[in-house]
Amino acid sequence: MIRISDKELCCGCTACVSACPARCIVMRRDREGFDYPVANPDMCLKCGLCEKICPMLNPAQKVEPVAAYAARCESRTMAASSGGIFPLLAREIIENGGVVCGAAMDSSCMVEHREAETIDELSAFSGAKYVQSEMYSIFEDVKCRLDEGTSVLFSGTPCQIAGLKSYLRGEHENLYTVDIACHGVPSPGLWEKYKTALEKQYSSNLKNVEFRDQSNGWRHYNIRYEFADRTVKVPRLKDPYLTLFLQDMTLRPSCYDCRLRNGRSGSDITLGDLWSVAQTAPKMNDDNGVSGVLINTEKGRELWAKIAEDLTLQQLTPSDVAKDNGGFSEKATTMPEKREEFFKGVHSAKNLPKYMRSYVVRKPLLSLYRKLRSLLSSLKRRILK
Repeated sequence: MIRISDKELCCGCTACVSACPARCIVMRRDREGFDYPVANPDMCLKCGLCEKICPMLNPAQKVEPVAAYAARCESRTMAASSGGIFPLLAREIIENGGVVCGAAMDSSCMVEHREAETIDELSAFSGAKYVQSEMYSIFEDVKCRLDEGTSVLFSGTPCQIAGLKSYLRGEHENLYTVDIACHGVPSPGLWEKYKTALEKQYSSNLKNVEFRDQSNGWRHYNIRYEFADRTVKVPRLKDPYLTLFLQDMTLRPSCYDCRLRNGRSGSDITLGDLWSVAQTAPKMNDDNGVSGVLINTEKGRELWAKIAEDLTLQQLTPSDVAKDNGGFSEKATTMPEKREEFFKGVHSAKNLPKYMRSYVVRKPLLSLYRKLRSLLSSLKRRILK
């Protein structure tokens, strides 16, 4: 029977919940706002399956990429965080009778994994979602699709891919998986509290959030809040929720010792921002977004070949792709010293945004550097026009 004695050993993938033959495991939220499995000992069959399929207890061997690229779709029809690669992969699957599973925002601006069966439904998956998603029954839904012979493209964090693969306990030729270069997942409970605080501040219901509004360019994105009566754009380094995420304060404990990133998730393709584009692919360095792509398997290579002609490409090395993007790196991020203190104070904070701002680490020299870089980027765009 699964027992979480060390929270760094649970990524919240829900593989154990989906696999339990007695249905005795449920996910429950802790005080930090993360969900963990809890088993009912009176219902447990003591089969041990939950521990056998746990990807954190049984991490896979690292797989080296078979190819690496800088890539961008120039004719993007959907919003995208970087190069617009995932929508093309998803369209390829849908147009050939398959389904796509990914993270989408629901009507209350919380994030959940769901299926898409049509091209129109794919738009819900576009853009970054800086909240750990609710998985619900998505693993079981995927298995049903695979068993009936339907092709499935499943996208998610490395731990979600690893969880799905562990739950399925075997390879499926009709399953394709894409993970992201993951920085870590922030607390959904914290996001829910912060969202409520914003609605109180603006006296309006929040209808949608774009965590990376790129109207000022790919590198200099804002977070955009769409309320019932107004739209508010906040520079990313002035929004405490986004800043604390980028400074690693609000991540799940397992993210600080991730065992499933960097080739260990079992994914066919890994996508992320190519922040090193100025050095590794300078001809594509125009602040319109470029993806770093790792092709991890032969199946991934076959799927990639079906969309490659629609892309601007430059072949790179895996180390080129990983440069300047910690999500591709071997080493996970370090837990901030004040993280435990921060989460202890969240529930009693009378003004949550103000409380969160008090934990933002100010870096004046870095801020000056970014402002200068933003100015130079803006001048470059004007010159190119």
